[in-house]
Parts: sequence; structure tokens; C-alpha cells
Amino acid sequence: MLSDELKAQIRDSFIALKSDMSDFNVRPSQNKMIAEISKTLCGDYPDSNKILCVEAPTGTGKTFAYLLSGIAIAKANKKKLIVSSANVALQEQLLLKDIPEAQKYCQVDFEYALVKGRSRYVCIRNLINLCEDSATDSSLFDSSLLFDEPPGKYQLEEMAELLEDYSAKKWNGEIDDLMRAPDHTIWQKINCNRFTCTAKSCEFYQDCAFFKARKQITKADVIVANHDLVLADLATGNTVLPDVDESIFIFDEAHHLSSKALSHFSLSTGTEFIKTSIRQAKGVSDQMCKLTEQDLPDINIKQIDDYLSDLSTLLKTLDFDEDIYLFDQGMVDQPIKDISKNLFISISNIQNKFCALRESWADYLKIKVIDKSIGDPINTASGECEQHLSSIVELLSSFLKSDDSTQSPHSRWIEKNTLANKKTNYSLYSAQTDISGNLDALIWSKATGVILTSATLSSLGSFDRLNKQLGLKKPENQYLRLPSPFEFDQVDFIIAKFKSNPTQVFEHTKEVASQLLKRLNAQEGSLVLFASNKQMQMVADMVESKLDCDLFIQGEYPKKTILEKHMTLRKQGQGSIIFGLDSFAEGVDLKGDNLTHVVIVKLRFSVPTSPIDKTLADYLQSQNRNPFMEISLPDASLRLIQACGRLIRTETDTGKITIFDNRLVSKFYGKQLLAALPSYNIVVEP
Repeated sequence: MLSDELKAQIRDSFIALKSDMSDFNVRPSQNKMIAEISKTLCGDYPDSNKILCVEAPTGTGKTFAYLLSGIAIAKANKKKLIVSSANVALQEQLLLKDIPEAQKYCQVDFEYALVKGRSRYVCIRNLINLCEDSATDSSLFDSSLLFDEPPGKYQLEEMAELLEDYSAKKWNGEIDDLMRAPDHTIWQKINCNRFTCTAKSCEFYQDCAFFKARKQITKADVIVANHDLVLADLATGNTVLPDVDESIFIFDEAHHLSSKALSHFSLSTGTEFIKTSIRQAKGVSDQMCKLTEQDLPDINIKQIDDYLSDLSTLLKTLDFDEDIYLFDQGMVDQPIKDISKNLFISISNIQNKFCALRESWADYLKIKVIDKSIGDPINTASGECEQHLSSIVELLSSFLKSDDSTQSPHSRWIEKNTLANKKTNYSLYSAQTDISGNLDALIWSKATGVILTSATLSSLGSFDRLNKQLGLKKPENQYLRLPSPFEFDQVDFIIAKFKSNPTQVFEHTKEVASQLLKRLNAQEGSLVLFASNKQMQMVADMVESKLDCDLFIQGEYPKKTILEKHMTLRKQGQGSIIFGLDSFAEGVDLKGDNLTHVVIVKLRFSVPTSPIDKTLADYLQSQNRNPFMEISLPDASLRLIQACGRLIRTETDTGKITIFDNRLVSKFYGKQLLAALPSYNIVVEP
């Protein structure tokens, strides 16, 4: 229960914030959010999980609501508070502005830290070995086992500079703190990797960038992360973040959590990757066996090559759609399944033998001293091999499984592409279409408490879509939809009179161009949101030379640069227009005169184009369910609200929204979409 002492701490923190922050506005919604977070996390709802979903519109002050209440509750219960965001912009705002600000007012002392994945840190041992090996003419280790192509002279010089800077403490070992990052292929060989890391057994453990950061995290009360890192860490054994059952999670921008999770619970491998991985495993085995004087395990490369050749011959006969072959309802064709089984048995056997050999190698190193120039690279290469073999076996295993007919199936597919050496490579994929069970097992059932929040969390006025995506059961959790602090009834939401329907692509595109020239004010700040890059480019070609102000088109400059140029022009009293896609429909904060007109070219319905989406849509249809009503319509509602949300960012903002999609008035679902919008003044042009 929420104790009087804890209640007083939170209240006093909030009073200090109100009285000291210069631009603070009293918001009843913020008070309500603080109260509900406090009651939920403290177990004041006895028949409910400590999970709260909060839709907190722009201007609510949700960040300070969850920080001031969450920090106090976490500290009182001796738990860690993990704040996770979906993008770098919010992460930076939390680290550089919001959390330091919260420290001023919070009635309890706390420390905070940013957590990053292992791969963002250099492995100093690997970096030293790379530099030292390159400095000698004859290395005892066959470098081809680590590199497809040896590093070039300029790359080695770069690595030597990195080593020098790290030794002189000019560089902290994080890739994000480099002015220019090394090539991806080189960084992969020198970064931290859980398969190659020897942790406390490493002579550089005390000076390791990753473990130094880990120590900082153990001291921190508040840990700032992102959804990708949280999901990756929990899916691979929870080795970076504090234990889930010792943590309270706050997922800001929680509407992104489902799509992020889908990508993390997917598997892939490729025919060429299998070939190189088996050869690497044999080469590393050779080196270990020579040194330990063991018999070489049987790694039959020809057998694997023959199976892969049979597979490639079979795949050539398939009818690929834009280089993708999607298995119906995730059921792999039997002939492909048969070859996959042969590969699975052979590679699993190799994996078992390799893991046993690696264990004996580790035992050998405990009693024998081996030259570092060969021992360390073998350790690194053998770790890579284990990682690669494991990923191959996992994918092949998924291809052989039969899904539960009562559950949404896996999506399984094959993509073909041509490599630089002109060889045809086939990539095999397997992905879940429903990750709700994973999230429940990893987070919902274990965490001390969870707050999921976003400005747009519900769809069509309901949390049903979110619950299905994330595996949350409505009766077991708390839900809160807060009203916006802004007045929307003075904002016109104009459904433009359009002859063409967005499905008539050519006619609609021409009409969009002509309507924009009539409706856009060259003296104002405008944002035009497109659902298609092709349509955006076509319209830009038609209108750019006829506009009397600057036009910025997404892709011509980085997003940040476009926004800066736009605001500079507005400060000078000049008009500016931005053409953007989905990324401009979310997270863009153009206050006041920077934006007074948002144009939405058409409703953003998600067409099932990805293999995962297609498999799920086909499954729903097979169950006599409607994927349009269950997926496309709720998602379109959320995207429409997000797009409209670019206009009013403060209490004093004004402007209008225009949409060029007559389906809002001609289709049965139009009323549902309009009803879910804030209380705009809906104007239907006659």
C-alpha cells in the first residue's frame, strides 16, 4: 500500500517542482497520472497486476509524472527504475534535461546512468591483438579464420589510434563517442560480445569499458535504456540490466514496443553464411586440436555443401515474388523441410562436437601457457563459431517445427539476393507473428511494476489493440486515458472536397498537387504528410517550382537539418513547407508559428506487405476474422491521431488540419475514425 511517508515524499517533490520551475503549468491530468502510478506500483489495487497503461496526450507533463513518483517508489522498495524510450531523441532529453531537472525537486537522492548494449563498447583485448598481430610479419594465428578479408593499412592505422586514445584515457571505449566510427566489419571483430567475452578471467577485466559501465549501472537507481536494448537483453538471459524481478519498468513511447519485439524474436541464416561458418568452425578446430594434441572432430564440409547445393537447386524452382518466397501459414514445403532436417542433424552434430572441443580447450589453457598471439584470437574465433552455429541450428529447428493450430503461426520465408561475388544467396527467416507470450514470460509476470505510456496508446478509443499486441489482459491491469490540456474545438479539421479516391493513385496524385498549390500559404509554416514516398516525390516535382517559399522534402537532408532550416526561416518571418513521411508524423515538435497548417494526404492503412504481416492476415482470415477491422483500422486510427498531433503543441498554438481523403465521409469506418479524434471542429467541404 502507498504509505503516508511515501505519499508525502511524492507530494513534496511535486510541490517543489511547481513552485520552482519557471514555465510550469498546473495540469490536473498530471496530478491524476502521478496518483494512478503511485497507487498501481504500491499495490493499492489488490486484484490487479502492478501494470498501468497511461495515454497521456502532449502537454500532460507525463515525464515528470512518472519520474517523481517512480523514483520515490523504487527507492522505497529498494528496486531499480528502468526508463525505456523508443528513440534516441527522447533518450537524450531524459539524460540531458528531464532527469537532471527531477534531481533538483525529488525528495530522495538518486543516481542515474545510461545503459548500452555490449556491442557499443570496444573489447580492449581484441583491439590490442588486432594491432599487435598487424605489427608482426608472422602471426602464429591464421587471420583468415577471423576475417574474410584482412584489414587494410588505413583501417589498422585507425585501430592503432583508437588503442592509443584508449590507453591515454582520451576515449572511453564507446563507439558512440567517436567522431567517425570504424567500418562495421572491423568493429564486429573488436567490440564486446557475450560469446567471446571471458569476463573476470580476462587480464583486461579491470580496464574493460563495458564492465566499467556495468559497475556504474549497479550504483545507479535510475537506468535509462531503449526498447531494443531491453528486449535484446531479456531475450538473451538478462546479463546487462538488473534482474527483472528487482526492477520497475517505465516504457515511454510504448506504442512502439510491439513492433520492436517482433524484430527481436525472429531468426535468420543464409546459405553462404552456413558455408563460411562451417569452414570457420573446421579451421578453428584444426588449430585447437594441433595445440591440445587431440584427434580432429569429423566436420564433413562436403556433406554440408551437398545439402546446400540440393537446397539451392530446389529453391531455384520456386516462384519468388519480388525475391521473397513466403510459406503458406508458415508451413515449410516438405521437400525443403527434408533438406533442412538433413542440415539440422549434421550441423547440430558439428555444434555439439565443437562445444565439447571448446570446453577442453578452456581446460587446457588452465594448465598450459600459450602465446597470447594465438591463444586470444582462437578464443575470439571459437566464440564467434559457437554464436554462428547456434544461430544456424536455431533457425533450422524452427523450419522443422509444426505450430500449434490454435495459436497464431510463425511466419517463415526465403529471400534471394546476389552477392558481390555474383553468387546467389538464399536467406532463410522465421519470425513470430504474436509475441505476447514472450513479453508475458520475460516482463509482465516478473517485473515489480510496469508503466506503459505514450501520447497515443489507444486505438479507436480503446486499449484492445495494445492488449492483443503486448499480451496484456484487461481485467488484470490498470488503464488510464487522460484528457488533453489543450482546447481543440477552435481547430478546424477539414475534410477536403476531392473528386478522386486515394486508391485512384494517378488521379489522386494530380489532384493533391493542384490542391496544395491552392491551399498552402507561402507566408506560413506548413507540414504535408504523405503515406507513400513515390507519391511525395511526384507531387514535389509538380509543385516545387510553383511555390513562393522554400520546400523541404524528406530524404534531401537529415530530419534534424530539415527542422532546423524550417525554424530558421520561420524566425525570419519567411514561409516554409515540409513534405514528410511517417517519421515526420511522430516526434516532430514545431511550436507556435513554426507550424500552423498540417495537411494529411491520405489515411495510412497498413497493407500487409511484410512476410510477418501477410502471414498474420492470412491466419486471421482462416479463422473467419477480419484483419482490416482487427489490425488495419485500429492502426490507421492511431496514425491519424499522431499526425494531427503535430499541430497543437502548447496552450497558445493555433492552426488547421486538412485531409485529402474522402473515405472519411464515404466509407463505413469514417465515423469511427472521426469519433476517435480529439474534439476538433470537423468541417466537411460540400
